[in-house]
Amino acid sequence: MAPSHSDSSRTTTAAQTTVQLYTVVERISRFFALLGGLIMFALIIMSLISIIGRKLYSAPVQGDMELIEIGSAIAIAAFLPLAEIRGINIKADAFTAWAPSWFKRFFDTLSHILLFAITLLLIWRTYLQMLDYHEYGDSSVLLAIPMWIPLLCILPSLVLLALCALVRAAVLMQRGIS
Repeated sequence: MAPSHSDSSRTTTAAQTTVQLYTVVERISRFFALLGGLIMFALIIMSLISIIGRKLYSAPVQGDMELIEIGSAIAIAAFLPLAEIRGINIKADAFTAWAPSWFKRFFDTLSHILLFAITLLLIWRTYLQMLDYHEYGDSSVLLAIPMWIPLLCILPSLVLLALCALVRAAVLMQRGIS
C-alpha cells in the first residue's frame, strides 16, 4: 500500500518542525557557550590579577581558588549543550567503523537518547542537592558563597543539554525515515 499524500505532508511537516527546533536550540546553545566563555575569560583575568598580586604585592585575590572552582563548573556546564547539538562530543567510533550507515545512525540515536535519560537524572539529583544546600546553608569556606547558587546556575545548562540530546535523536530518527 502506497503512502497517501497526507502521510508524506505529515512527514514533511515533522521534518520542518525538527529543523526549526534544531535551529532554535542551536542558537540558545551558542548563547550559553558564549556566556561560559565569558565566565572562563573573567576567571583567567582574575587568576592573572591574583598571581601578579601575590608575586608583586603579597596580596592575592581572596578566595581565588573557590571562584575558579565554582566558575569553571558553571562554564563547563554551559559548554555541554553546544557540543551535544553540534555532535562534536568525543566518540569511540573505532568499534563501528566497519558498520553500515544505518547501524551507526541507530547507535548514534541510542546514545543521544541515553544522554537525554542520564541528563534527566542529573537534573533531578542536582536540583535535590541544590535544595539540600539551601536548606542547610552550606557555603564555601573563604568567601561564604552559598553553594546552592552555583547549582542553580548549572541547572539551565543541564535542561538545555537534555533538550539538545532529544533534538539530536529526533534529527537522526528523521534521517532514518527519509
